[in-house]
Amino acid sequence: MRLKAEYLRQFLRDSHGAVTVDYVILAAAVTAVTLASTDVIQNGMRSLAGTVDSELKGEAPGSGHAMTYSDGFDNGSQGWSGTSSANVSGIGNVLGPIGGSNGAPTVSRDFAFEEGTESATFEFDLYAMDSLDNESGIIFVDGQEIGRITSNLGKATFQVADGIDPDAYIIRQTTIDDDVHLGGSSEWRDHHSNIAITVRNPNTNVNVGFGSTANQSTSDESISIDNFTVTTKTAPTTTAPTTTG
Repeated sequence: MRLKAEYLRQFLRDSHGAVTVDYVILAAAVTAVTLASTDVIQNGMRSLAGTVDSELKGEAPGSGHAMTYSDGFDNGSQGWSGTSSANVSGIGNVLGPIGGSNGAPTVSRDFAFEEGTESATFEFDLYAMDSLDNESGIIFVDGQEIGRITSNLGKATFQVADGIDPDAYIIRQTTIDDDVHLGGSSEWRDHHSNIAITVRNPNTNVNVGFGSTANQSTSDESISIDNFTVTTKTAPTTTAPTTTG
């Protein structure tokens, strides 16, 4: 069957479906703009989150608190060395799992701070998973052990490292779940802690690291990190009084 020229001209003049084509182009443009602006608004959102967090804690506006980093590891483990992120059944995306390292800090990340920062608080969830039997997940700051979670088949204790200067660090550990099955192998019970470490007068670069004394593969026992945030405090800004002549 030969295509008549008149049918072809009618097809070229027909505007049916043009709205659909326009919508696809507009949707693609909006998506591209959204992706391009993510980095631009990220710092502002973190600052807003820090302001809300400060208000909930009863800290006065302008007190110098700001959230500078927040990661639930849903989009990978950018900036961290020694491991990647993974989805743990029953928990979700985490940093890890982190296996045995003979107690050395094999997973770490550097954080930069401005001169004059009064304090930096590193807060995160730590999971001690599966068959850990009196083995530990260890937390380091600048290569120094700060504390460790020791789990015995899901029942865990937290211990601050010996020799920690209380004028340099404030360390808080809160047990969220203990001796319960949270994820991973259904044969074992797990532990979940929230840990906050405040470093007073931090250097302009601070390294936070994790290690473990686990002696089996990560499929059998490990630790994992989630919901990692960094909040800084700087000297409150003051406004010089004005005088009238």
